[in-house]
Amino acid sequence: MSNKAVLVLGGGWGGLTAANELRRRLPPEYRVVVIEKQRNYSLRLSNLWIMAGERTNPNEGDRELSKLTTKGIEFLNGNIEKIDAASKRVEVSGRVLEADYLVIALGADLAPHEVPGFPESAYNLYDANHALRLQRALQEFTRGRIVTLITRTPFKCPAAPYEAAFLIGSLLIDKGVRAKVELALYTPEPQPMPVAGPEAGSIIQRMLEDANIPYFPRHTVRKIERESRRILFDGGETTYDLLVGIPPHVAPRVVREAGLADSSGWIPVNPATLKTSYDGVFAFGDVAAIRLPNGMFLPKAGVFAEAEARVIAENIASEVLGGEPRSRYDGDGYCFIEVGHGMAAFTSGNFYASPAPRLKFEPLSSEHYREKRRMESLLLDSWF
Repeated sequence: MSNKAVLVLGGGWGGLTAANELRRRLPPEYRVVVIEKQRNYSLRLSNLWIMAGERTNPNEGDRELSKLTTKGIEFLNGNIEKIDAASKRVEVSGRVLEADYLVIALGADLAPHEVPGFPESAYNLYDANHALRLQRALQEFTRGRIVTLITRTPFKCPAAPYEAAFLIGSLLIDKGVRAKVELALYTPEPQPMPVAGPEAGSIIQRMLEDANIPYFPRHTVRKIERESRRILFDGGETTYDLLVGIPPHVAPRVVREAGLADSSGWIPVNPATLKTSYDGVFAFGDVAAIRLPNGMFLPKAGVFAEAEARVIAENIASEVLGGEPRSRYDGDGYCFIEVGHGMAAFTSGNFYASPAPRLKFEPLSSEHYREKRRMESLLLDSWF
């Protein structure tokens, strides 16, 4: 494959947005191809709803990626084995493909084995089948200690572990056993969602206090001992009866082997255009590293990938049609924080602001909850 083609590597939130925007903007003779190892796609913010017992089927909401063909988007199901960014060549399940543009949206891989004891001890919140197992465990849990553990940073959807702790507390209240269960959250972060700034962190910390969820920042786990149900940190330890874990995240192996990742472990890109150091090659979403003016990195979350995808698609289309690429990502983003009982908070603003992100935190409301719940159907319907 060469000439008049864009390869979109990855069929997640960002990749699907990019493919649809490219198809809408490019002339019909220009091919848009999504390459993805999975056959189906699910918006995994639903893992929290599975955990909380609102869904019993982890595949609910799945869409077949082959349906992209109805939008004029080609879908290739296979493993990406090699990326040659300089020549814009990709090897997929033994087949070599070439294109005018590469759009890398491969996200972050989960690496639970990087923490000894994690795979056999923790319910992995970012795995739908684990979320279903956790749902069943919570239904039977009536007394003891439940720990939510963030093992490493960065991780996808910075609010998710906090939402999990709040939702578990809400579930236990509904069961009438909250007084018999101790909840706690441990993280290597200095505060909740540190990139959002000290004000947002203080608000979330107060929310944790109000929900009687002790919070332990600056705790980096070394290993987990399943038999004794102990978590060993650098300089301390704790115990648990049920463990909800967020595993380490790493860039996909194929990205690292291609030499695309820098010392951060992720692909460095231009913050405004999402261009890599290679002509015609873009990377965005969870796989990219964008350092902010305050020295932190842009969070890994689908809302950022969606906005970045539109910029990439607009600029590629402008270039193909002979115009000047002028679209720029401005760093705007937002996040919902669901807490249970039909309530959620909301924070939004500009993450590229200097000297630090400039965000607004909106308190709990039922409308924020409804807005978050509408996201899944709105996004899926726009892609398929």
